[in-house]
Amino acid sequence: MPILMINGNKYNPKLILFDVDGTLVDDRHRYSSLGKARYDAFKELASLNAAEKWAELAGVNPSDWTIDPTGPISKAPRRDDLAIAGGALYLDGYNWYDARELAERIYEAADEVQATTFKPVLYDGVKEKLRELKDAGFKLGIATNGVTSITKTMLERLGVGELFSVIVGADMVERSKPAPDMIILACEKEEVLAEDTVYVGDQPTDIRAAEAAVTLAGVAVRNQIVGASENTSSVADFVVM
Repeated sequence: MPILMINGNKYNPKLILFDVDGTLVDDRHRYSSLGKARYDAFKELASLNAAEKWAELAGVNPSDWTIDPTGPISKAPRRDDLAIAGGALYLDGYNWYDARELAERIYEAADEVQATTFKPVLYDGVKEKLRELKDAGFKLGIATNGVTSITKTMLERLGVGELFSVIVGADMVERSKPAPDMIILACEKEEVLAEDTVYVGDQPTDIRAAEAAVTLAGVAVRNQIVGASENTSSVADFVVM
């Protein structure tokens, strides 16, 4: 069985699971682009007032498209994000049922724009390291707060989709991170125990999820999280610098 070396310590996990945004994929500009796409879709399909209310609730600044790194647009799973969008439409005068339906349409329209206008990129060295792990015999997977289908498409376009034997998004489980549900589901799909799994992420919530799932180790790939109440290294088993 292959050995994984993490900061001088040896592990032999049967499965290595990864978060996506901020871990594998550079998310510095992705959410700014998505925020603009959603804001424009709100204006087109609802109203400017609804767009402004949504931006405030989601953590998007329409004056320069900066986003709050701890806000809903960058941290909330899709279902929570849609509830916020529905709330903005409700405040704009829509009844709740119509608001939720329109929120879905708005987000789908924004997804189409994002898919055609924004090109995600992997962090330097990620593709090579994933290939190295795969070639060494490790089974790789994804557990992300993102939408499963969108994540699959993005990873395929980035040329790494075939490296992962399982991809689980927040839409496949009842509770998103920091709950352990998606890690546990990914392990079940691969018929691997969580205790034989390493989870790699960049946020304290990633490591909390790994801890709750009782994984072999929770590994943080970045130490400092801007705006977070704690840094990832304070809760990770190991930190890769």
